[in-house]
Amino acid sequence: MKNRYDLDKLRSDRDAIAAVLEGAGAKLDGSGACRCPFHDDQRASAGIYERGGVWRFKCQACGVGGDVIELTRRIRSTDFLGAVTALGIPPKNAGNGAPRDANGPPCTPTRPKAPEPAQTRFDAAAYARECAARLTADAAALDKLWRTRAVDSDTARRLGIGITADGRHWTFPVSADAVKHHRADPDGDGSKSFWLPKGASSRRLWPIHLDAPGAVWLCPGELKAAGVIAAGRAAVGITGGEGADLPDGLAELLAGRAVAIVADDDQTGRAWLAKALAALRTAGIDARAVDLGLDKAAGLKDIGDWILSRVQEGKEPAAIAAELDNAYELADPFRPFTLGGIWTARETWAPVYHVRTGLRDLDTGLGGGLRVGGVHLFVGKSGRAKSTTVAQIALNAARAGVPACIVSLEMPRRDMGHLIAANLADVPRAALASGNIRETVKDKLRGVLREYGKLPLTILDDSFWSGPLTRSKLAEIVADGCRRFGWRLICVDYLGLLANEPTDASDYAADLENSAALKRLARVQDVALVAVAALRKYGRANSDAPASLDDVLGAGRICYDAVNVFDVDCQQDSPRPGERPVGTVRLRVLKTRYAGLGSAGKPLEFRWFPSTGRIEDPNPQWGLPNE
Repeated sequence: MKNRYDLDKLRSDRDAIAAVLEGAGAKLDGSGACRCPFHDDQRASAGIYERGGVWRFKCQACGVGGDVIELTRRIRSTDFLGAVTALGIPPKNAGNGAPRDANGPPCTPTRPKAPEPAQTRFDAAAYARECAARLTADAAALDKLWRTRAVDSDTARRLGIGITADGRHWTFPVSADAVKHHRADPDGDGSKSFWLPKGASSRRLWPIHLDAPGAVWLCPGELKAAGVIAAGRAAVGITGGEGADLPDGLAELLAGRAVAIVADDDQTGRAWLAKALAALRTAGIDARAVDLGLDKAAGLKDIGDWILSRVQEGKEPAAIAAELDNAYELADPFRPFTLGGIWTARETWAPVYHVRTGLRDLDTGLGGGLRVGGVHLFVGKSGRAKSTTVAQIALNAARAGVPACIVSLEMPRRDMGHLIAANLADVPRAALASGNIRETVKDKLRGVLREYGKLPLTILDDSFWSGPLTRSKLAEIVADGCRRFGWRLICVDYLGLLANEPTDASDYAADLENSAALKRLARVQDVALVAVAALRKYGRANSDAPASLDDVLGAGRICYDAVNVFDVDCQQDSPRPGERPVGTVRLRVLKTRYAGLGSAGKPLEFRWFPSTGRIEDPNPQWGLPNE
């Protein structure tokens, strides 16, 4: 029996599996790597390896693998007996592991026959059916698809969703000639997504499910669309996700249907939403941006996460579908703006919210403070207490319980912290900056920390974001802070350091867009947005003449968009020997839209302590309550 040739020996023969691959047109290199014969492999993503005495094949791209028998079976599209026959083992001996001649004794094995090259072409449809059948038979995989993606087994079968042999990727039969793969474990290894065959266009639609009632939900991604379909609503998925342009023929497909789109909670998702809405509306499609209250920080980045959260709460598909329908109705851009809609809205009857500055004369003149939903501009020469004034307003608001944020583009967060601490503790800023702090001052600072350490005041500088701060990045930061901390006052110091977007054609175009973006940001987030701006280099900045709106840098748009514009100036008095330095900060109104201050009125004057940065009423009364 020492000449016995069985299947185990065949599986342990490296030359046998190499011959099968070479017959299929795959050439092994010295390390055993090769291009995969099962898809259009542009690089050597496959290879052979030995494990437990058995030589195996594995493709890291498409997931196909197996020993010499499984490899032959796939290449020849045959069954087990057909494969072992092609390898030189008669069917009658395949079961006992030893090929024999007609008289019964063991025979000399033949060299494995090379498969026909014509049979190596990747059949996408057959591959998709194989993966779908594998998922249907795998209860654990179906359960995982439901738990992680909110796609039930019936929806998976109806859409032909499958799973690869190694269980790493879901498969989606996008067409008869292309299969999309998506990683089953978001945190697992391997490619996040890929196509078979490689090179298939990502500008495709899948799935297309238009039979359900209501709006069609256009989703950037096949899994998101599958989740909507599982909830019982119509959906179309863009297989290329947010990075792909809308496929050709989409407008024709959606003609006559209402379309709902939910942007992912990130900058890329919102950019794709804007592009998709513009394209569909241009084509005459009734498309709406729907707000589902997504919050990336809370684990709700996209509509798929939102649907999954509802499933995890125990809601049935009908209840989820009703929520989607309601969100779509609320997204009607004309619904709130009919006369009846306006006057039946609860907020119409509520007073306009103001953020008090804590400076009584200013609050009185503004009709209660800084109006939310608007931009308030503070301008002036360099070194004339613009930043100090804005910091004082933010501090006063925080002391009154109003969450505020200072976005400090000019002053590092440490220096702004020194200004706030010196203001609260009434100690010289110079001592904090130098580090030469006496014990008495330290005691004051400790008391301030105990009393005000939890003030709702956030200070951000360029250590918080990467790269230049653009208007789009600022909008993303503010939106996140408003959700997490409830900011009602945002101070940007200063506007001239807001970076241009790559799309800005010129500085002038950037000024226009930045101004419009700040106005839109204040309205959308319902905050009072305070911005510090400089004067033109050849205007009031180099003269003693009173400033005008024309002297403001970027005045053409920023002053038009602002609710209020104040010119900030200061004057330090000559102190008497032994007395504390005191000065005056003056606010002159250049523009006001809703209040009765008037641009021709007398400047508002406040007491200023240059050493500590504190600005207060002539007769101070701190801690004024906000509305």
